[in-house]
Amino acid sequence: MVEEFEVDQEILVEFINETLEELDGLDSKYIALEKNPGDSEVLNSIFRTMHSIKGASAFFNLTHIRNFAHKLEFLLDDLRKGVRNVDEEIINILLKGKDVIEAMLNRLVSGDMSVDFSAEEESLYKKVEIILDTKPEQGVKPHQVFTELDKLREEISHQGLADKPVIVTFLQLLDKLREAVLGPEEGPAAGSAPPLGKVLVGKGLVTENDVVEALSKQKKLGEILIEDGKVVPEEVEKAANEQALEAREIAEAKKKKAAEPPAISGLKKSMRVEEEKIDNFMDSVGELIINAEVFNYLQKKLESGRDFDKLAMEFKNANVDFSELIFNLQKGLAEVRKVSIKGIFQKLPRMVRDLASDIGKQVELTVTGDDLLIDKSLFEQLESPLNHLIRNAVDHGVEPPEIREATGKPPVGQIEVNAEEVSGEFIIHITDDGKGMDAEKLKGNAVNKGLLSPDEAEAMPDKEAYKLIFMPGFSMAEKVTDVSGRGVGMDVVMTTLKENKGRIDITTELGQGTDFIISVPMSNTLITISGLVVAVGKENFIVPMEWVRESIHPSRDQVSSVKKQGEIVRIRERMYPLLKLYEIFGIEPNHAAPWDGVAMLIEKEGQQCCLLVDEIVEETQVVLKDLGEMFNYIPSILGGAILGDGNVGLVLNVEGIINANKDKFKKNMSESG
Repeated sequence: MVEEFEVDQEILVEFINETLEELDGLDSKYIALEKNPGDSEVLNSIFRTMHSIKGASAFFNLTHIRNFAHKLEFLLDDLRKGVRNVDEEIINILLKGKDVIEAMLNRLVSGDMSVDFSAEEESLYKKVEIILDTKPEQGVKPHQVFTELDKLREEISHQGLADKPVIVTFLQLLDKLREAVLGPEEGPAAGSAPPLGKVLVGKGLVTENDVVEALSKQKKLGEILIEDGKVVPEEVEKAANEQALEAREIAEAKKKKAAEPPAISGLKKSMRVEEEKIDNFMDSVGELIINAEVFNYLQKKLESGRDFDKLAMEFKNANVDFSELIFNLQKGLAEVRKVSIKGIFQKLPRMVRDLASDIGKQVELTVTGDDLLIDKSLFEQLESPLNHLIRNAVDHGVEPPEIREATGKPPVGQIEVNAEEVSGEFIIHITDDGKGMDAEKLKGNAVNKGLLSPDEAEAMPDKEAYKLIFMPGFSMAEKVTDVSGRGVGMDVVMTTLKENKGRIDITTELGQGTDFIISVPMSNTLITISGLVVAVGKENFIVPMEWVRESIHPSRDQVSSVKKQGEIVRIRERMYPLLKLYEIFGIEPNHAAPWDGVAMLIEKEGQQCCLLVDEIVEETQVVLKDLGEMFNYIPSILGGAILGDGNVGLVLNVEGIINANKDKFKKNMSESG
């Protein structure tokens, strides 16, 4: 009898989260094991993970997970003992098994508490059983055959067929065969008592023929009732079928009830945080409480109306301390929310392996920078774009082996993924050594699909043509497959990056390969910006400090007009295009003439220009706020920020401003670059 117990739901949720996290790491381990079958450290690590999953799932009565993990554990144990070798088929089975357990856990998360296998899971389970029952290195052993026959003997007995004369004779012959093959010491079924007839024959009290004759005289209840005229044979047969059906239903119901795990009312997102980070965060909170008392003290002194000069100095010091504490709190919170990018990167080798195998290519993936920490929300947003770019590199970038060899390349293509942090931005390079991108083919394809007019295609520079692959509906695939052809995947990349205030750049060379460069802010939850508050008319804007090189009051001699090109500013013999902020946003300025205002020399990604404003008000640090979906498609605005006076200022996207006006100043931009 199964003892009933109640499991704390929090413990069950923790088990699911931990197990999903462990499963995430298995993909890369399986791929590493396939590349190096002799790596016992990796194999033992995988075995321990599966053993842990089996044990924990048994505690929660998750019998479907326990049983599946148990079979995979047996298979892994065979690999550890050298009973069978690591090969592609075994790795495929183990990878699919990992996917099955992951799917079972996700069903629990969605509220499906069933412990039954799906048809696909049942099929894989039986496939693992077949592999375990087959020892290809040693061939089929007699022990295995007689073990299966013993199972058949038990089934015959369970169905009440063991008393039939022909069955009795068959089993006796089977026992004789067992003794002839395995020797007299091997009994029928291990751990089972011998039949009464065999005991009597063994004592010499009766012969085997006496036992057969006696068994032939035994009658079942149904036969007796028919002979007595109580029922007809058809009714007995019908009743026997109903009895068998009811017995199966009762047995299944009992089994299901005993194995039913506790239900989950809801699974909330969670993350692991190092204790040291929490301690540092709490220390800053303690300092903030002390600082609050200082402000209370200053308030009382203000109310007393004495020593204003001394009070101003004390207030300034308290404000400096307060600003430092706020900075530390923000930094501490950002550290608490950080997770390793390894959680995404460790899934990539499996994806590359499976995809390359499906389309007949050979690809090797190299990953660096997977120890980098990023904000958890950004982590969740980046997984899909990264997967699409990797799939694109395998499908469209790397050539088939025969084509690579014909062009003098090794048959195995290379894809490199590298992550790094540069100036507060998270940068990912996805580089392949494939065929590269042909700008003319891309433009021709876009024209054929009606995405560009012939004139637009002709005027489009190659750098812009490469980004056509991100347009909705664009695809270079000749036919639609499970991998590509619908023109959806790369559009998802661009959309997601825009939502996270990121961008993507492409460098490529025909016949040599392509490098996709993703750049996004390190956090998309709490973004602080050090900037200059600038005034244009009655409006205030914020220009990020990192993009400002210098600010000048240009003289009349420094400003020149270029026919049909606007105006330029000369600074130390270099010419920079002048962008007037009041023209960009349609605002009435206080100073329309450049020499009456302030020209800010700004630079982003090697592009430079001067931005004309009325005046620079102050330097400040603000928290960037999202202004809503309707502002996401305005390239000149990053977001909004609440200023010290309570008003909202627009944070400028300098790169967006330059890109929106680069055609107007193409000639001068090239001269200044």
